[in-house]
Parts: sequence; structure tokens; C-alpha cells
Amino acid sequence: MLPKLIDIGLTEKEARVYLAALEIGRATADQLAKHAKIVRSTTYVQLESLMQKGLMSTYEEGKKTYFAPESPELLKRLLLKQQDELSTKERDLSSLLPDLIRQFEGAGERPVVRFFPGKEGIDAMRESFLTLPKETQIRLIYSFDALERLYSEDEMIAYAQKRSSRGIKIQALYTRKAGPMLSSDIVPHTIRRFIPQEKMPIHSDIYIYNHFVAVMALQKNIFGVIIESEEIAQTLGVFFDLLWQIGEDEK
Repeated sequence: MLPKLIDIGLTEKEARVYLAALEIGRATADQLAKHAKIVRSTTYVQLESLMQKGLMSTYEEGKKTYFAPESPELLKRLLLKQQDELSTKERDLSSLLPDLIRQFEGAGERPVVRFFPGKEGIDAMRESFLTLPKETQIRLIYSFDALERLYSEDEMIAYAQKRSSRGIKIQALYTRKAGPMLSSDIVPHTIRRFIPQEKMPIHSDIYIYNHFVAVMALQKNIFGVIIESEEIAQTLGVFFDLLWQIGEDEK
């Protein structure tokens, strides 16, 4: 019965004292403490609480104070009180909810982040870029050497041609140990500038487009993330524009 009394709304110690009182009838606090197996000082606290709930009563006989349980029927009153309190809370929430929703909706943008593990994840991210609307402008910062460790030259050329054929534009800043590439290698819808590795020692690719930022970690633990956030995309776009000013045109 102990768990059920707790479910109804009594604390564990209240339930122990009340059950002890039901079992032995009128008793002193010491007797109830021993039967309920809780300390005497705690028993007084629980008895006071039970009396406030109307489940215990007390009286003097001689020089002793006795406590007696009231009918378990009174537990129904405890449930009714809880139901009234719950109804009040529901009304309060109903009146408060519209204001809370307005505050939630006015709190601004909440970034959405998607995670892409392993090289398969990087492949999936690169394929998703090919589905962007025609004329989409992607600003890209990348390490040619890091990308070359994942893809062959033929694969990189084929991807660039596929992207270009879909009309997706790339404005790219890149590093490369061997120095800048030839401008004659560029496919349509592409402009590039070179930054020496000592000025930009990166091992990840960063794509900035629309209100998205995609980051690909390409060195040790390979994975990618796409962040949907207009604020983050705008901020990184500012950094890109600053870097673009120090980039070197290809020959």
C-alpha cells in the first residue's frame, strides 16, 4: 500500500506513519516511530503534516500525547484538493501560454545543425550542393591538399564540371603547398584566389551560401556539419570578404 499512498499524494514518510497508525490504532509518537521505522523527531514532523491534511488527530490522556488515524475515506478529499490545484494550474497556463508563445517566436533565429560522419557524409554534403537552385552563389574556403587526399584529380574535375553545368557559382579561396593553380584550369561559373598556407593554415572546407554554412573536417576525424543560420552565414561572409582582399589572382 505504501507506493499507492505515495501516488495519491503522501510523502513516503507520511505514508509510513499513517500506515503505522492504521495498524496499531491510537499511539504515542514513540510507538509510531518504532512501527514506521523512522526517527522520533521526523515522526513529529510527519504527524503535523498528516494532521493538516485531516488524516490524523491528537489528544491528551494523563501526561501523554496520543495520535490516532482518521478514516481513509478522507484520502478522497486529498485527491479532490489536488484536482482543484491542477485545474487552477491549467487555467493559469492557458492564460499565460499566448504570451509565452509570442516570446518564443520573437526570440530570434534558432540554428539548425545537421551532422554528416565519415567520407560518406562528405560525399552526401557535396552531392547536396549540386541540388541547389541555379545561380546560387557559394563562397568557399578550402585546402586543395586536404581535398586531394580524399578525391582523385579526375573526381575533383568531374565534380566541378557537374556543378558548373548546373549553373551553381563558386567564389573560392584556397591554399595549396605547390602554389597557385593555373587560371586556365577553371571551369565556368568559378572564380578563385590563392592564399599561401603560412597565411591560412587550414585543413577544413567552409561553404557559405544563402543562410547556410557547411564545414567539412578533412584531416583526422573526417566529418561535416551544415548549420542553418542567417546570422552565422552573414558573419562568416564578412570574414570571407576580408580574406578575399588578400587573396592572389591566378596566372
